[in-house]
Parts: sequence; C-alpha cells; structure tokens
Amino acid sequence: LLARTTSASRCRFQGEISLSGDAPWEIYLDVDGVCADFIKPALNLVGLDPDGTMQRWAADFAGDFYPTALIGMPREQFFQEIDAHGASFWRELPAYPWFPRLHQGLSELGHVVFLTAPTGFPHCLTGKYQWLCDYFGDGFTDCIFTGHKDRLAHPRAILIDDSDSNIALFNQRGGQGLTFPQMWNLAGPADNPAELIIEQVTRIVSPPPR
Repeated sequence: LLARTTSASRCRFQGEISLSGDAPWEIYLDVDGVCADFIKPALNLVGLDPDGTMQRWAADFAGDFYPTALIGMPREQFFQEIDAHGASFWRELPAYPWFPRLHQGLSELGHVVFLTAPTGFPHCLTGKYQWLCDYFGDGFTDCIFTGHKDRLAHPRAILIDDSDSNIALFNQRGGQGLTFPQMWNLAGPADNPAELIIEQVTRIVSPPPR
C-alpha cells in the first residue's frame, strides 16, 4: 500500500506535453469519487445519514451527479458548509480501498497525473494538495488543479473521472475519457472498479493487433 507521510509542499505544474507516438501516455486521474471518498464524509458533515442517503441515492436518484431533492440544499450551499471546516476536511478524506491498486496499475501503463477541480474556496485547494502529499511525500508534483479538465485533452491523453460531463467535454476536445463507475454517473457502480478501469486503459494504450 501507498505510505502516508505528514507534510505538504507547493505543487509545480506539468511542463510541455510531447505528442509523438513514442511518448508516454498521459493518464489524468480524478481524486474525489475516484481515489478518495468525498461523498460519505460530506453527507455526514452537512447533517445527513451517509448510509441511508446513499441507499436512497442508489434507489431513486441513480445517475444524478448532485440530486438536490435528496441533499436538501443547493450545491453552492453544500460546498459553503464544507469549506467552513477548512482544509482538514479535504486532507482527511479516506482513500477508497482500490486506490493503491488503481494507481499502481495505471502507473504501469503511462504517466499518471492527478487532475482535480478545486471548489473555488482556498481551503479546498490546500487540503487536496495536502492529501496528495500525505500519500506521495513532500514536494509531490504530479498534480494539476483546475475545473477546466478538457483543456488538457489531446490524442495521447486519457481522463479517468466520475463526472459524465467532464468525460464528454474531454472527448469533444480530442482526448479519451473513461467514466469511473459510480452510482451517480451513467456507468453505474461496479464490483471491482479499479480492475475495470485498468483493463479499459490497457485496451487504449496497447490495442490488440488487427
């Protein structure tokens, strides 16, 4: 498993991307909902029962990325309440059990860069970067923070994200997007999502001979 440390540092962004056929594939990996469990801690923070809410979400709102009727508040208010708890909320998000295997498997197929969107609050940006440094060490640089993930699309770039809209925009700009299976997107949940994604990426980077 990936070891946690306890320090953080500033993130340096990626340099120019080579598009030559022998260049490593860029594999952009979302964090919330893919590597870290954001939903349950967030539901608990705003006063909702995580397990009961998740059950209702799966039964009545499957495929809905943010079911306002279920959450009971606008998305803006939801994130304002989260931000009031500071960077520690984001830093302490639990990693999904499949995270080590997902990162290891993808790292064997290309250059993995964490690509995650800040909410617009400074605490979110700080906490997300601290989360990454806690796993990968002080000065970790393979990360990009932006809500414009589609701007990084190119033919040798793969985006793994739990948002259907992020995937659609990335594909429109010439990248190759893969929806990470969760009940709040069109892919729906999967028993072993990490292995499913690794298999899909393998087929892209090493297609079978015709």
